[in-house]
Amino acid sequence: MMIRKKHKEFLKQCIGFSAFSFIVFGIYLNFEPAVVGAVDDSITVTQAVTSDITISSPANVNLTGTIYGMTGGTGDGSTTWNVKTSDTSGFGMSLKANTANCLAKGGEHFNDYSVTTPHSYNWTAPAVSGFGFTVEPESTSDTVAAFLDNGSSTCGSGAVNGTSTCWSGFNGTTDISVISRSTQTDAGGEDELVRFKSQLITGNFLSEGNYVATITATAVVH
Repeated sequence: MMIRKKHKEFLKQCIGFSAFSFIVFGIYLNFEPAVVGAVDDSITVTQAVTSDITISSPANVNLTGTIYGMTGGTGDGSTTWNVKTSDTSGFGMSLKANTANCLAKGGEHFNDYSVTTPHSYNWTAPAVSGFGFTVEPESTSDTVAAFLDNGSSTCGSGAVNGTSTCWSGFNGTTDISVISRSTQTDAGGEDELVRFKSQLITGNFLSEGNYVATITATAVVH
């Protein structure tokens, strides 16, 4: 009888221990799921990149071609500004002079070429003297409408940007829009060519010396 009683007590202890262990294991599973199973969690990491823009600083331009103070002549030259931007909306570029009749020496000057639109498809000889420009962007589609032409005779219409067509004068310190691009450039940027021309008509008078204009190109993101 004593042995049977001890056996029952042992069975009770075993059952109690098993029940306790089961409860503890259940609590463990409930509060420590990552230990017994594989779970995932994801986050995103974001870095904002701000757009910027640069413009090159080309060398000064010396117009070539002989202009005599009384018998006249013409001068020509060009420069290229390289513009780079990471802005996905692109950029605009404008030109302005430091003053009206900007190609000057002392109190003498070349007159500003006409700014009337549509611009002159070909350079037209001024009555006395003239100084003006035209623009030829690397990408024709970036040209503002006023400097586009129809490929034969008319500016302000069409989708062509011919060589040495659509001439304008400067408008003093007022910006003249010449380029409007709607996308970012690549790492090499866009080369924007600007041509300049000066002319003095025979029978007029300018004293000898260097006539200088300061031209500013401004590029801004859209």
